[in-house]
Formats: sequence, structure tokens, C-alpha cells
Amino acid sequence: MRIATWNLNTWINRKNGIDNSTLWSWADDNLAADLVIFTEAATPPPPAVRAQGWSVVHRPGGFPNRSNWGTLIAGRNMRIEHLTHVGKKKYELDTNFPGSLTAADVWVNDEYFACVVGLYLPYRKDAKKEFIGHPTSDLLTLKKDFQQILEHCDGSLIVAGDLNDMHYRTVPKPLGALGLVDPFKNHDHVTFRQDWDHEGLFLMDYIYMTPRLADRITAFSGGMDDFPDAFSVSDHAPLLIEMNV
Repeated sequence: MRIATWNLNTWINRKNGIDNSTLWSWADDNLAADLVIFTEAATPPPPAVRAQGWSVVHRPGGFPNRSNWGTLIAGRNMRIEHLTHVGKKKYELDTNFPGSLTAADVWVNDEYFACVVGLYLPYRKDAKKEFIGHPTSDLLTLKKDFQQILEHCDGSLIVAGDLNDMHYRTVPKPLGALGLVDPFKNHDHVTFRQDWDHEGLFLMDYIYMTPRLADRITAFSGGMDDFPDAFSVSDHAPLLIEMNV
């Protein structure tokens, strides 16, 4: 199985005339992934996507007040179910910063594979466009969501997406406390290039997972060095892992 995460930069691409189908086609041609976590992705996906065997889940309307873009979790020829509540008490997910966390259960060949969480943590602003939050503190606030999800999935968890923080050279504490590991920890890569300054190169996107899943990884690639052409259609480069299932 090939699993990828990529920020599609939808709001800028709309302004620049790059449509959603172009981004999905680029991902198909360059990643050939079976399971994708797309952040800043247009919702819903192009109609042709479902006809090609993809199952897609996302928050209805995408990220609130962001013109129908958000986080998509999609799998080709596999079963994916959107998770909005977990546990016996039906704990509701994604209430702290609606749109930041998208979760789904994934089955492969009718066998449960994992719970997959797509994260997009923006710098939040109020109605006056003044900053009122930071991605790092928001991640801490989401701690209970992650704990509930981990219990739900019985230790098979993948968390991926755009955390909007360039300092995570180790797994951030809220996710490290869950026992998640970083398969890219020894891989120096850049996933974000500022569109106003091409010298502004940062690590912003991540894939973390529980050790039982990480032990199945057979190969990985990602960032500007492995996918330089990604910057022709986005300001982010993807991450990709291959694993046995």
C-alpha cells in the first residue's frame, strides 16, 4: 500500500486558474497512492474521482468560512468511513477548532487497517483578521480527541497533514504521548516553499503512526528533493510511504 499526504493549496490555485482535477491528476501520476490525506483540498473532489474507484470523506463544506476547501481522506478501492464520534459515550470529534481534524476508519480487503487522521492546523484569526491562536497550542488542545481516537482504533493509528510548524524534528508531545513515531525522522526534507520568497523553505507536513504500522514500512520518499515538480502546482511537496498490509 502507498500512503501520501499533500497540501493542495486550493485557495491560491483557484486564484491562479489551476483547477482541482489538475491536482488530483498530478497526484495520480506522481504518487500512485492507494490512500491519500489531502489538506487545503477543494470539497467535494472532482466527480471523476469516485468513478475511478476512490472513496472520499471530508467535513461537509470543508473548513468553515474557507470557501469549500478542507481536508480529504481518500482511498482507492477500499472502504473508508468518516468518523465524527467515537467511544461508548459517542465523544464528538473536531469541536475545538472545527475543520482542523478529519478522521476515518479504513478497511483493506474487508479487514480493518487503521484509523487515519488528517490534520490541518492554521494560524487562526478573528473577524478583525487578528491572530487568536497558534498551531502548536491548538495541537495541545486536541489531546483528548487523539486519546479517544487511539482507544477507538486499538492502536492502529496514522496522523498526517499540515501542522504549520517547522520545528517538529521529533514527534510533538501530544502525539508522542500516544506512542506515535515518525518514519521520516532521519530524512532531512522540505515540504513547503513560500510563494512570495522561494528561499523560504520549511518542513510543515508530517506523517506519524503507531509502531505496529511503522514496522510494515518498506520505503518512503518526500519533500522538495523527491518531488520538485510539486511546486509547479502547489506551495507544498508531498510525503509518501509504502508499506505491507
